[in-house]
Amino acid sequence: MKQLLAKRQTGFTLIEVMVALAILAVVAVAASRASSAYLNSVDVLRTSTLAHFVAQNIAADIRIQQTIVTTNSTQTLNSQGREWQVVMTVSDTAIPASPALKQVNISVAPIIDTQVRKAVTNIDILVADATQDTGSLDLAGVSNSGARL
Repeated sequence: MKQLLAKRQTGFTLIEVMVALAILAVVAVAASRASSAYLNSVDVLRTSTLAHFVAQNIAADIRIQQTIVTTNSTQTLNSQGREWQVVMTVSDTAIPASPALKQVNISVAPIIDTQVRKAVTNIDILVADATQDTGSLDLAGVSNSGARL
């Protein structure tokens, strides 16, 4: 009988197993949330990068074709494997001596499930109207902040 009592069974109790499973569950949930956040940030960065490519391509097309952009416009296009809404806003430049220069803001927003999302990139370009006299611009007396010296 002493021999039977001396031989204790070794192993884990039910409580120890349940505590280990609870810790494992908490770690699994945390890892799942971290990987979900990582995948979401990768998707946001990818969308932003592709939108910037679309905006740069539109700006290059305007410059290459020497298009005169005079009015605001909105267009939908399929590029980079996605659908995008491109909004071009035309305004006068801060340079009053040259009315032939126009500032064009190109804003690109993804279209997901036929809904236009928030714009993810904006770029500004200067466009010169070749039909107008651009005049001469004297920048010798202008500092970087735009104030006269």
